[in-house]
Amino acid sequence: MRYEKTLAVAAAIALTIASGSGCKENLPVYVEPQDVMEISIAAVEQLDDHLAPPGRQMVRIILQGVNTFEEPFLDSVRIEGTMKITWERQPYRYKTIRLTQKDLTDPSLVSNGKMLLVPGQVFSMEVLWNMRSDDGVYLPAFMNFAWLIRRRCAPGIACADPETFIIETTLKVYDEIGMLAAPKAKFTFVARVHSV
Repeated sequence: MRYEKTLAVAAAIALTIASGSGCKENLPVYVEPQDVMEISIAAVEQLDDHLAPPGRQMVRIILQGVNTFEEPFLDSVRIEGTMKITWERQPYRYKTIRLTQKDLTDPSLVSNGKMLLVPGQVFSMEVLWNMRSDDGVYLPAFMNFAWLIRRRCAPGIACADPETFIIETTLKVYDEIGMLAAPKAKFTFVARVHSV
């Protein structure tokens, strides 16, 4: 009799497990983290005459990304994107610069094809632009140097009117995160020429 009761209880437990009527609590569904990173233009610098003299002027642009997630983020990277720089006064004059992993200021952040960023950690990319548009035009040559003799801004140097440029950037960093867009940024450039 005791054996029959034990057998009946075991059968009831097995039936309950098999029918799935045991614990009704569901596990939470895993949701991929959203908004784990932001990118922005951190600095724009017109290089001085010693590094980029008149006729060969250049601009240095620093793009930064930051881990805005509350936890460290580690994933495989595929850094690719574009930076479009448009002359505000003549918007048909622009330069499109391809962004890749080689633009990282600290390449050691990527190890074995992966990059780890702790919360708040920043990575930077540096781009040098030679002031040429996509069609090869050296843009300072088309800036306003009227009344050249009155435009001296340094010994033997004349300056054009300041011109505004707009930077639009999109960047993919991690395989699991889509393309990121930086807020539009503007900077002012002053063309310089040698004067007599």
